[in-house]
Amino acid sequence: MILFQERAVEKERKFVIEIIEKQFQEERARVPKANPYPYTTDYPVVPPKPEPKHCTKPEPFQLVSLVRHEEEMQREMEERLRKEKEEAEMRIFKAQPILKEDPIPAPEKVRKPLTQVQEFSLHVNHRAVERAEFDQKIKEKEMMYKRYREESEAARMIEEEKAVKQLRRTMVPHARPVPKFDNPFCPQKSSKETTKPRSPHLRVVQRKERRKIMSTLSTATSSPATSMRSSKETTKPRSPHLRVVQRKERRKIMSTLSTATSSPATSMR
Repeated sequence: MILFQERAVEKERKFVIEIIEKQFQEERARVPKANPYPYTTDYPVVPPKPEPKHCTKPEPFQLVSLVRHEEEMQREMEERLRKEKEEAEMRIFKAQPILKEDPIPAPEKVRKPLTQVQEFSLHVNHRAVERAEFDQKIKEKEMMYKRYREESEAARMIEEEKAVKQLRRTMVPHARPVPKFDNPFCPQKSSKETTKPRSPHLRVVQRKERRKIMSTLSTATSSPATSMRSSKETTKPRSPHLRVVQRKERRKIMSTLSTATSSPATSMR
């Protein structure tokens, strides 16, 4: 503990000394110092005094804004004088001259010839004539198509009548020819094997097997109860190996039950 305190005091003392040295160096840096003369054996050379210059004489500034200001003032003065002159001239009375001629002459009437009335040429009349021509052409086309249909229908009827007459001429009854028995059909024996019947895998058989197994299981489970009842009634001594026998019988029944349930699946596979 003492060593730690001494180390802390020594560290604090060093820190204070560093701060004081830094402040002292900053104060020395603030003081200006002139560069010393070069080290020579002769005396330093003193430069001669410069010649005195004349004092500066002040002169007015030649600003562009002053020139613009003077021009603007001159323009305003001229504008004011012009307005005063115009107002003085307007105050002088001047009589208007006597009107000898009409300043606004009336327009002369133009003598145009009268409009000649003509008959109206309506577009309806032209359309009526064109519509009549169009209807006439449509009627002619319809008549032509009607005539063509009638001619084609008459030609088709004539062709059908000719075909019926020809068919009636050719429809003469003929007897069926007697079949020929030169090459009689002799069936040959088949080379395939006979079909072997297979019993279907019905669920009825599985249900019967399951019922048999369940009945045997119920009888096996009920036999110890009946034996116990008979032993109670007769009060005979029980054998110590009865539970072992019951377990063996139960295991046999469970093994037969598992084989019976798994056999349909194996047969199906």
